[in-house]
Amino acid sequence: MTRDKHVDSILKPLKSIWGYDDFRPHQQESIQAILEGRDSLTILPTGGGKSLIYQLPVTIRPGMAVVISPLIALMQDQVRSLQILGIPCACFNSLEAVERIRQNKARMFRGELKLIYISPERLLMDHVLQELSEVGVLYFAIDEAHCISQWGHDFRPEYTQLNILREQFPDTPIHAFTATAPPRIQHEITEQLKLKTPKVLIGNYFRPNLTYRVFRRNNIKSQLLHELEKFPKKANGIIYCLTRRETEKISLFLNESGLNSLPYHAGLSKEQRVHNQERFSREEVQIMVATVAFGMGIDQSNIRYVIHLGMPKSLSHYQQESGRAGRDGLNSTCILFYSERDMVFWKRIIEEEGNRSARLHHLDCMIQYATSFICRHEQLVNHFGQDLPVTSCGACDICLGEIASVTHARETSKKILSAVYRVRQRFGGGYIAQVLTGSRDQKILSNGHHNLSVHGLLDKESKKQVHDWINQLESQKYLQRTSGEYPVMKVTEKGYQLMMPSKFGKTDDDLPVLLVKTISKTKKKKLYKTPAPDQPFDLNLFEILRQLRAELAKDRGVPAFMIFGDRSLQDMAAKKPTTDEELLDIFGVGQHKLKKFGAIMIEAINHYIEQAR
Repeated sequence: MTRDKHVDSILKPLKSIWGYDDFRPHQQESIQAILEGRDSLTILPTGGGKSLIYQLPVTIRPGMAVVISPLIALMQDQVRSLQILGIPCACFNSLEAVERIRQNKARMFRGELKLIYISPERLLMDHVLQELSEVGVLYFAIDEAHCISQWGHDFRPEYTQLNILREQFPDTPIHAFTATAPPRIQHEITEQLKLKTPKVLIGNYFRPNLTYRVFRRNNIKSQLLHELEKFPKKANGIIYCLTRRETEKISLFLNESGLNSLPYHAGLSKEQRVHNQERFSREEVQIMVATVAFGMGIDQSNIRYVIHLGMPKSLSHYQQESGRAGRDGLNSTCILFYSERDMVFWKRIIEEEGNRSARLHHLDCMIQYATSFICRHEQLVNHFGQDLPVTSCGACDICLGEIASVTHARETSKKILSAVYRVRQRFGGGYIAQVLTGSRDQKILSNGHHNLSVHGLLDKESKKQVHDWINQLESQKYLQRTSGEYPVMKVTEKGYQLMMPSKFGKTDDDLPVLLVKTISKTKKKKLYKTPAPDQPFDLNLFEILRQLRAELAKDRGVPAFMIFGDRSLQDMAAKKPTTDEELLDIFGVGQHKLKKFGAIMIEAINHYIEQAR
């Protein structure tokens, strides 16, 4: 088969089944590695289209592939999506009824299935491996492969046993997929799975359709409503909380404020969690207020915003959770509210967990992201060993110019650095903030620090504000925090240069400094531009099609985005197709969806056009 024919063979099902004209970055190369029969490791950010890579090859090759995933919700979502597309597949996990599993096994032995999804625990049962050996496996796809690493943020012990696949299926290709794997974890995945000279494909973590913003958490209910007012009322969003209690309180508050939300956390019964998730996915409610129990494996493309009311415990977690917004490629927003409470919360949990030093390092990276004034996208891509491909992202509060420094930032910074030096660099940020704001705390009095010249230098500011400024100076490398159980602040070489620039032959231009006011006694309404849609479309028609999609989804008991994604509906509302041929030119419309839903969508569009005349 020539290369051109090879490319044509995978473009045909891409259009006829999925309704897409083009591949996303690295999808085609990864699919070609599968078709060539070589092992591979594909790392694409959330929303990069990993599932299509291991689904498409079975539509043009005889045989059955096995997808291994720890996420039961993801398995179920993907099986339902594939069934809508007309691809025979099945799920094998602990939630499936015994009779359903028996029926699906019979289909598997009859050669009727193209894909099976299975959890690692079930796969590792002796009889399952034997049955797969008898049936024959075209290839194995291991999703969420970062779970194999003890250094990763989602370590799962059962993943370390997946090297048995190479032993029992030595000639069957193995393909690993993940959204989050820094270089160290990439190596560990390759080694533990015993991949043979794998083709490694790493996507760009820069997702310009996501706009990132960070706010200091003050009056969270007021702040949250202020941000939600900026989104269309029918926009779907996820709000993450650190605790079950706050999840319930925020959901209740939003409902009392006239919004439509449901809670989701591990304290709810399984039936209630499933019920809430299904109502959200069918767009019967617009907001899911959840702990991290919600989201792992949720393959929902039409999330327009993700808001965190507290810091996750690592930047990898944040990248993955915030990345659930805008998976359809449309403009979406990610907002983080943070406070010292988050740091205390996670440090207490880390003390109870193993691998303490690694977890504290992950937390420090998250704190750096929240408190620094470096481009948000740049920090995220740097964390995964990449460089930002543009000079300015144009999609974060820093690069959009929404962050402004206070006046006299340089003088204030020198006062803070001087206070760190005057207390002999033996105390933490909270204590130094107390000294600068003039506290008469007993510890300060007993240490004699109330007699220092720096005592009360910033007495017009709150302790919280000064503490925030200390963190901001740390993020700009003027201060550094020691490691250990009781970290203290120390002045860096760069900090000494800021204090005494002439001594080091430096100018103000050599040492830029930024301090941002994060605590305000008066609430200011801050407006920012909402990104424009990718193409102009008829908003009224879009809402009609959106309602029709919700009805179709409810009738079939599937999430709304499985019928058509927001991007497909926007394309329809822009082009107003009235024939089958025109509908096939719409993004995300293939032959199977045309057959199932084409007539009803065209009827709705024609009716709208007639009414508008």
